[in-house]
Amino acid sequence: MAEISRQELIALRLASQRLSPAPSSSLSPRATNFKRIDQAVQWFGAMQAQEYAHACWAVGSRFVADATMTGAMIEQALAKRKVVRSWVLRGTLHLAAASDLRWLLALAAPALLTRTAAAYREVNLDEPAFRKILPAIRQCLEGGQQLTRVELFAELAQHRIATDGHRGGRILYRAAQVGLICLGLPRGKQATYTLLDEWLPQDPVAPKKEPSREDDLKKLAQRYFESHGPATLADFTWWSGLAAGEARAALEMAMPGMEKAQYAGGTVWWSARTPALPARQPSTPTVHLLAGFDEYLLGYTDRTPIIDSAEAGKVMTPNGLFRPTLLIDGRVAGTWQAETKKGALTLSIAPFAPSALSSRKLGAALQAQAQRYAAFNGLALAGIRQGLIPKQSKQSKQPK
Repeated sequence: MAEISRQELIALRLASQRLSPAPSSSLSPRATNFKRIDQAVQWFGAMQAQEYAHACWAVGSRFVADATMTGAMIEQALAKRKVVRSWVLRGTLHLAAASDLRWLLALAAPALLTRTAAAYREVNLDEPAFRKILPAIRQCLEGGQQLTRVELFAELAQHRIATDGHRGGRILYRAAQVGLICLGLPRGKQATYTLLDEWLPQDPVAPKKEPSREDDLKKLAQRYFESHGPATLADFTWWSGLAAGEARAALEMAMPGMEKAQYAGGTVWWSARTPALPARQPSTPTVHLLAGFDEYLLGYTDRTPIIDSAEAGKVMTPNGLFRPTLLIDGRVAGTWQAETKKGALTLSIAPFAPSALSSRKLGAALQAQAQRYAAFNGLALAGIRQGLIPKQSKQSKQPK
C-alpha cells in the first residue's frame, strides 16, 4: 500500500473539505460548486453547530470566494426549513439538511442512548420518567410553538417536571435524539425549541421502498470520507458516534468507491472522486479564517497533521471549546476574533509565531479573507490588528 506525506494528506483534506478550488470536471456531480446552502450542509453529512454564528460561517466559507453568500442567506435557509439545527451526532448540535435529519437521528440514536443511560440515571431520568416527560413536551410545543429554554422549562414545571441542574439539558437532548423536537428560529441570541413533526412535516406519501439501516450506514460513510478524507476508521467512528462494529461495517460497504494509503503507521481512506493532487504546489499561500468548531479541525480524532501539539491548547480548551482558527496552507497558525463597532468589523489575529504573516503575499491573502468575512456579515472591514485576543466571558460546552 502506498504511503502519503503530511503535505499530501493536507492537500487532499483541503479539497475534500471544499477549502481549496478544484476543476469541476474532476469532481462528482454532487461535488460541483455548491448552488444551495442545504447542498453544502449535505456534502458533510452533518456540520457541527455548537456556536450558531460560527456554524453559519462554516457553511458560508465552503462556497467559492466569488459567490455572493451571506449570513442572512443561511439564516433564510434555516427559516425556510431547508436546513435544520438539532442534536444529531454524538449528542451535540449539528446542522443537517432537512431531508437528512430523520435518517441521521435513526442511525445515531441506538449507540447514543446506550452511552447516555448512566448520565440520565444520575438525574433520575429513566424510561418510566420519559414516558411522562416526552408527552408533556409535545403538549407544551404543539400548535407551532417555538419556546426558549426558559419558557419551555417554565411550561414543564406546570406539569411537575423538574429541570434544575443538568436535568433540563438532558431532557432536551433525549427529546431531540428520539426525533420529538428540533431547534426553531433563534429569538435574538436565544435558541428556541419546537416539535420536529410540525417543523418538518413528513411526506404522507411513503416511498416505494424504505432505505435499510445498511443503506444509510453506507451513505453516511460515503459522505464522511468524501468530505473529510483522508481519514481513519477511528476518525469516522468518533465523528459519527456509531458503535465500533457498525462504523467498521459502514466503511467496508463504502470501500469500493474509495482510495486508501498509509499515513503515520495507519490506514486512511478518501473518496476516489477527490481531485488528484497537482504536480506542483501553488506558489501563492492560502489563508483561511475557519469558524469555531469547524469540521476541518473538529472532524478527526488525531489533529496533529494540521496543528502542533504544543499549540493545540490555544485552540481546543479543556471545557470542549474549539476557537476560530487562522489556517495557512492547511495548517493552524493562530486564532482570530471579530469585533463589531459602529457597523464595521475589526479582525483580531493572534498568530502562534510573530513572523507567521510577515510576507506581503500572506498579508494580502489575509486581507482578502477578512474582507470576505466582513461582507458575509454585511459589514465594512475597519481593519486587522495583531495581538492577544481579549478574554471572552466563560462559555459552557453546550449552548443554552
